[in-house]
Amino acid sequence: MLEPSELPADVISGFEKENPDIAVKLVKHDPTRLTAMLAAGDPPDVARETATFSSYLAVRGLAAEIDPYLQKSSVIKESDLAGINDLWRFDGTAQGQGPRYGLTIDYSQDAMLWANTKLFEQAKVPVPPDTEPLAYENLIDLARKLTRKTSDKKTAVFGYGGTVDFDMAQLAHMVSAQSGRLFNDDYTRVDFSSPEARKTLQFWIDLARAGVSYGPTRPNPAGWDGTTYKAGRIALYTAGYWYQQAMADVPDLRKASRFLPAPTFAGNRISPCYYGTGVWIPAKAKNKDAAWRFIEYYVGGAAGKRRAAEGRGLPSLKSLEGELPKNTPEAKQSYDTQRRELEHYSAVVVNTPYLRSESLKKVLQAEFKSAVSNDTAAGKVADSLNDQVNELIDQERDKVK
Repeated sequence: MLEPSELPADVISGFEKENPDIAVKLVKHDPTRLTAMLAAGDPPDVARETATFSSYLAVRGLAAEIDPYLQKSSVIKESDLAGINDLWRFDGTAQGQGPRYGLTIDYSQDAMLWANTKLFEQAKVPVPPDTEPLAYENLIDLARKLTRKTSDKKTAVFGYGGTVDFDMAQLAHMVSAQSGRLFNDDYTRVDFSSPEARKTLQFWIDLARAGVSYGPTRPNPAGWDGTTYKAGRIALYTAGYWYQQAMADVPDLRKASRFLPAPTFAGNRISPCYYGTGVWIPAKAKNKDAAWRFIEYYVGGAAGKRRAAEGRGLPSLKSLEGELPKNTPEAKQSYDTQRRELEHYSAVVVNTPYLRSESLKKVLQAEFKSAVSNDTAAGKVADSLNDQVNELIDQERDKVK
């Protein structure tokens, strides 16, 4: 169960050619359908999840441990795994240690930025250097300078993008960048009322009120900001290294785009992965050995090498980083920036194992919309989020027990 774009027909045929005893049937990724299949005891042999939210699977016993397969694999070695894969570990309490329950396909440091240099030039704003990070504290003012209105006061160019989701990963990153944390030690309580969390909430409230971006209070009719950036209507866009491949069909934009480091908050340089989409084997899968052979091919074999060479993201295996594209000036610029950024990678825990990402996002976005519309103070937003999220944690934790 993957997205069709993640598993094209030629990748399936390539795997089947190398493994003639195994046939692959692709089922389109659908969380609702997956939940039903898991409940019925008839799950797919390989399923999709993000590394950052994988502890949800482990705490419920839904995912099989893959350590026995890793120990015997000649294709994927534990010592070769990129740091993002540690988020697939869970020891029953803490994410990042204990058995492994999946592997990332490829990943990016998702707080990094893409700058459309033509829009910067039109606004007469200098393009930021790719060797020093911007500061979140200055980002809204910069976005105001880059935002352009039409004569009838409609927004022709948004100064800032990548804010549509407004999810836990973005909040956790900015709190961590201030040396704070959202969860207690066993992830059974969240606290948005700390000074670091309130400052983060205030940033998002101020950004929405500035009118320089899309977001929960101003939905993008295109569905996501990546389409709008490609249309030349966003000057500074939050997205990781993977987005260069998304621009492949707009070569002029690709040439005009400059890849930049993730911004700092309170001067602390942290550059995490928000998602790290990967694959896992359900505990009740009927063909676990075949599933592992597919994962070997998909992550570390021909399919993994191909994705790295296409620049679809950073490879899950460190040994494949040399495959990343450097054959054009723009590819070399983004590669060089990404190599420097890796020094600042941090595995930020963005979730409690007791909640699905969709449940958290629903609460966050509803509360945020209400706060902006009603001019609610960040402290009251924090109190409301604490009540709502902690109540959800209690409900789901009781089910796990």
